[in-house]
Amino acid sequence: MRTNIYVVPSLKAKEKLQDEGRAWAEEKGFSFVPRRKRTISDLMKDYGENFLVYSSRGPQIDRPEGSHFFSLNMAELRTQHIRKGQPDHLLTALQGGTSSDEALSVLDCTCGFGADAIVASFGLPEGSVVDALEVSPLLAAVTSWGFSHFVHEKDDITAALRRISLRRGDYRTYLEGEGEPHYDVLYFDPMFQRPVEGSCQFQPVRAIMDHGSLSAELIERALQKARRRVVIKERDFKQLCRDFPQVKLYGGKYSHIGYAVLECESWKK
Repeated sequence: MRTNIYVVPSLKAKEKLQDEGRAWAEEKGFSFVPRRKRTISDLMKDYGENFLVYSSRGPQIDRPEGSHFFSLNMAELRTQHIRKGQPDHLLTALQGGTSSDEALSVLDCTCGFGADAIVASFGLPEGSVVDALEVSPLLAAVTSWGFSHFVHEKDDITAALRRISLRRGDYRTYLEGEGEPHYDVLYFDPMFQRPVEGSCQFQPVRAIMDHGSLSAELIERALQKARRRVVIKERDFKQLCRDFPQVKLYGGKYSHIGYAVLECESWKK
């Protein structure tokens, strides 16, 4: 079901920025409306949560809790490490623990802010494909703007952004769909299943997120929809290890976050 999104310019937006916001809104099929000096509280009364503020930083989600606009977040530091030849645990997990130069096709089923998709696009072997799904229409709009418009000071990171294709969608609908497996790897980060309380970057978007619970049944379906493996970012693997004893775990010794890898062939046996 389509959600109508309203794009409103920032309070002090000049004509050029307003034209840019209007053009982007038309490109996405959103409604561009004048600001008329309305505050965030006024906008929420008029449009509920279905509005984005277009500023010099691109479209952003503005709430009383704060603002969210596109940035590389942790992908900035991680791409620097990869550039220096240091390992990244996500890349290790996506490649099944190998260091193969073989290209992979990956679907990030819970794209969110896009950091993991950026790392995958930047660090996987040449020829790899990274597509993404995001269920929140507002967050999908902000992140997809970043992938298609954000310009980094380093050309190879900008190129990595442009290679990512994001569409709004619910991974549960994708998993329940018919058809042969299309991607080598399905990746999940159910980040709001066990949210990190007090994390500032999540506050403006927490109310609009709905990735839902990644149940054992959905994981089994994912194993049927992937060609090679399913990768899940987690903080607590106890239940997952009970449901899938053959799971392989990757992550740093001192990190609270790790990656669970389930090989499709191993599960089918």
